[in-house]
Amino acid sequence: MRVGLLAKGLLLRGDRDVRLVVLCHDRPTITLLKRAAADLPHHLNKVKGPNEDTKYKVELQPAEGAVQVSDGTVNVLVSLTSAVMREPAEGGDIKRDDKDVLPRQKCLDALAALRHAKWFQARAASLQSCVIIIRIMRDLCRRIPNWTPLNPYAMELLVSGVMQSANGALSPGEALRRVMEALAGGLILEHGPGLRDPCEKELVDALGNMPAQKREDMTASAQQFLRQIAFRQIHKVLDMEPLPKVKHVTGGWKFPRKRRRSNTDADQDTPNGEGKVVKTEEKTDASENSSNAKK
Repeated sequence: MRVGLLAKGLLLRGDRDVRLVVLCHDRPTITLLKRAAADLPHHLNKVKGPNEDTKYKVELQPAEGAVQVSDGTVNVLVSLTSAVMREPAEGGDIKRDDKDVLPRQKCLDALAALRHAKWFQARAASLQSCVIIIRIMRDLCRRIPNWTPLNPYAMELLVSGVMQSANGALSPGEALRRVMEALAGGLILEHGPGLRDPCEKELVDALGNMPAQKREDMTASAQQFLRQIAFRQIHKVLDMEPLPKVKHVTGGWKFPRKRRRSNTDADQDTPNGEGKVVKTEEKTDASENSSNAKK
């Protein structure tokens, strides 16, 4: 099964490492891992096209409980695990030599990756703008040292929790602002609410053992980003050029101005600068002469 960034659709430009997890019925062993590594080249040659000259490199990694396959561009890590590994050693297959069994912690990590992938597909993938915001957060973790300690799973929990707390669908801009508000408010601080792992039965903080100083640095960075978003400087958060200002067709005015009346006829009333209608001098003189003649 696909796990990690590949299964969640969170790959960015430059990502070359993906992961697969094979779920076994019994406890996976080094012997089984060697057998899989020996059979992989034969099966990979079958899926190649007739004109393809791709050469695959298969590397056995018993300490990681996996086999790594690479074509020079993409690296695929194939991990073996089993649900039996969660049970105590006495409850497993006692007929096998424990020295041949793959490292238990690596198998448990692979099981956790399976749970995380299933949780994401069920809860987070359907939320509007969720995948977009997680990609933006991943880019922040790449560019800014203060964000590097944030592990991918905690990032997914943070974004999905913020999106679910909204009453309705959020646009990408509104969703990013709400995520920064949650971080700026001290969500991940040492004595804050934290991020509970929903894939574990026990109460586990998804941030792990992140130092208190790292949490404070990330909170301060989120506060700075929130101020930039409030002052319409989101391009600084995204590390991109600002968008050009929109020029209206009417010469810079949002609404068309009322055109003045033309002054072509001297006998017609003409408007002044304040919009008031005044009489021309000729009409005023004619009215005065007529009144004097009557007297």
